[in-house]
Amino acid sequence: MEPDPVPNLYLPSARHCTLLFESTVHYSPKRPGLPTAWIAISFEAALVLLIAGFVLLSLNPFWHLDQAGFLDFRAHWWNGMGAALIGAGLAVGTVAAIGLFAALVSRCFPSRPLWPYLLAAAAVVGYAAWLGLNGTTRTYDARFEWDSADGFKVFRLQTADPRSSPPPENPAWLFLVANQVQPVLRGYFGMIDWQRINGDISVTVVRGVPIAWPLGLGGEGETIEDPDETALMQAIDKSDLNTVKQLITSGTDINARDQDGQTALIRACRNPNANPPLIKVLLGAGADVNARSRNDYTALGWATARGNNPVIQLLRQAGAKP
Repeated sequence: MEPDPVPNLYLPSARHCTLLFESTVHYSPKRPGLPTAWIAISFEAALVLLIAGFVLLSLNPFWHLDQAGFLDFRAHWWNGMGAALIGAGLAVGTVAAIGLFAALVSRCFPSRPLWPYLLAAAAVVGYAAWLGLNGTTRTYDARFEWDSADGFKVFRLQTADPRSSPPPENPAWLFLVANQVQPVLRGYFGMIDWQRINGDISVTVVRGVPIAWPLGLGGEGETIEDPDETALMQAIDKSDLNTVKQLITSGTDINARDQDGQTALIRACRNPNANPPLIKVLLGAGADVNARSRNDYTALGWATARGNNPVIQLLRQAGAKP
């Protein structure tokens, strides 16, 4: 007796299963509620705007002085364009995040209600109105320590006005503010041609969405310090003869140089009102009378440029050469 023939079973392929799944999804009834594709598009647009803004801030080609000796105005224009892109990216991303939260709440209900979106919109409008009444920006003092090898070793914000609230301690907020201000400072430092810079600058930050920019950069709005500047040089800049004598007695390096290659004697002679008794103290302590700075100026060169004849005479008696 012959066995029964095996029935011809149809085994669907993987491609057939895929098409079946897609057709099922395609023909399923559409659920109610607002479309949410705009949320994903908004996040993508925010990311593109942020990247473009940070790239512009980092690649500013106008960090140089114009013929009048002022910072090229196009540097500020370029930085403003970068800040505008970053601001737009943060704003779009914030709206997208609020929309995403509203969409998630709406999906918790079978009917997909619209009230979560309305509440989110009302919250945004209310917060914007509150900012308009209480100030949209805050100004902080930024303390920084930078060197060309390691970048910013210190970047710290503190309140400019003791009566105002301190800056937020949110790491994400600090990250966004620092990465908007630091590229601008790096570009400015490139014009100074120092390897190490400490200082302070005022920073304005928009409340709610942390758009930030430094104030008065290049227009004496910043305080720049040379870490190589010694206490002796600071005392000389103030013409503080007593402190100069105390520092020399304590064994300070009389011929130490700042980042411009200037010694204490050169800095003293650079002063239009250089004090001859102070010059005598420096020379008597062994100051190198013929030391040259990076711009090839000597103490005698500065005294001559200032027309300070008593100092010129003291330097020549000490062996200064033209």
